[in-house]
Amino acid sequence: MSRFTGLIPAPLAAPETQELRAARFCVIAGCVCLAAMVLFFSALRAAIGSLALPLLVALATFVAVQGWLWVRAKTQADDSWLFRENDDVA
Repeated sequence: MSRFTGLIPAPLAAPETQELRAARFCVIAGCVCLAAMVLFFSALRAAIGSLALPLLVALATFVAVQGWLWVRAKTQADDSWLFRENDDVA
């Protein structure tokens, strides 16, 4: 054990709500779809033509926005959980 173990309150993360879990799964699914689109972009472009690039950009934008929203919500939940005992002192 590290000598700093006693300085870290545990657990460090808030329990995951259904909304946070759904947002996390959306980010993961979006990243998997984006990776598949990039990997098979030439086949996708051959199949759907000029619509492939806007579809790729739209999916990348979705992943970026959804990821940012999830990180923001998760950080807020973790901060609220971590400092829940300090909220009473004001």
